[in-house]
Amino acid sequence: MITLALVAALAWVGLASGRGAGHVPAVWWANSALASVMLLDRRRRWLRLLAAGYLGNMVGHLVFHDPLWEVITLSACDTIETAIAVYGVGLALGRRADLTRHEQLLRFVGFAVLLAPLVASLLAGIILHIATGSPYAVALLWFPASALGMAIVVPVVLGLARSETRELFAPERLANTLLYLAMIAAATVAIFTGSDFPWLFLIFPPLVFLVVRMGLSGGVLGCCVVAAIGTHFTVAVEGGPFSQLTDPSLENRILILQLFLATAVLSVSVVAIVFADLKRANAAASSSEARYRELARSMEALATVDALTGVANRRQFDRAIQLEWQRAQRQTTPLTLLLLDVDRFKGFNDLYGHIEGDNCLCAVARIALEITRRPSDIVARIGGEEFAVILPGTDAQGALEMAEKLRRGVLEVGTIHKGNSHGVVTVSLGCATVIPAEDSSTTALMASADAALYAAKAAGRNCVKAGQ
Repeated sequence: MITLALVAALAWVGLASGRGAGHVPAVWWANSALASVMLLDRRRRWLRLLAAGYLGNMVGHLVFHDPLWEVITLSACDTIETAIAVYGVGLALGRRADLTRHEQLLRFVGFAVLLAPLVASLLAGIILHIATGSPYAVALLWFPASALGMAIVVPVVLGLARSETRELFAPERLANTLLYLAMIAAATVAIFTGSDFPWLFLIFPPLVFLVVRMGLSGGVLGCCVVAAIGTHFTVAVEGGPFSQLTDPSLENRILILQLFLATAVLSVSVVAIVFADLKRANAAASSSEARYRELARSMEALATVDALTGVANRRQFDRAIQLEWQRAQRQTTPLTLLLLDVDRFKGFNDLYGHIEGDNCLCAVARIALEITRRPSDIVARIGGEEFAVILPGTDAQGALEMAEKLRRGVLEVGTIHKGNSHGVVTVSLGCATVIPAEDSSTTALMASADAALYAAKAAGRNCVKAGQ
């Protein structure tokens, strides 16, 4: 019933606005409104809606006491027009219509704006010629009104159904949207109350502004405002920019208005597509840049992380030890370095294979990470089975305690290693602690920790030694 009432009301408005011109208005709103309702119907009850639209068109014609045969046949032409537009556009675009995309807009123009009105106009011309003897040229009066209705109404309704367009009428943006539409309305009234034909072209800058600010649906909504006001002044008010025509009959005034509106819609569509393409290009560029940055971060992470164990690699260790050394110099605080070596690891690989060897290294790295919980502590794999632990702000006593925790942690896991004198996997650790002096380098710290590690190995392994 709602659809029937809507179509009937708009059909009446169209016929009333075309009084004196054979009931042919500047814009035929009824068919385009019905097409919009059908395209937005998620359950696709298209046949039922077409039937309601047919009855609505009949009601609109009957109000003007048109002959019954004319009511039945011309309403059928309107229904055929709507069916061609909806089935031609809707079946291809589905529920994701975006008329700012070239391929979708071309299909919409081809079926809804050109083919559907053309077929309906030709059928109406043939029917009227057979019934009343009117010339076939009558079809030419139908076509622009129907085509303009499809070109103006359907994009607005489809656009308003999209979330980004509905945002224009959100509470925080509603005032601006209404202000822009009021600006268009005021400009249209000023132009159509004047008598100079060139003034018509002054409406294009505000329409382009609407497209820039509100997109395609906003621009076409502005065209709706221009069409409604322009139709009123053209039909109901004497004078205006069309009064300067050689033959200022209502039919000619409506025809020129239709050409003017067609130019406005075309201009709005072209500008909207260009801006939509620019926005999509910018969005794609931003997305590509974000992906590039993410990839760069991933590449950087891969370049600083040991692929097997997940701890820092030698490159990151070298960078970190320099930074911590410089920080300790500035703050005159101790810096500790632990060097850890898996005992008899080559023998472990020979006995159990490289896969188990990799698992063993991962287990040692995991234990080191669990024990060194401060954010500033750094665990790194600096060789095949050799690890380093940087402990900023840790004194010599703290270094020994941390090293002993690491040693016990590995021992308590109890990974079988028959090639080791202890029967399980163990580690040897050397630790060194210094307060960096000015003009010093990390070389002495590395050498002291390395010497301590060799001392631990010489002492029978599975022990901790401190450097001098």
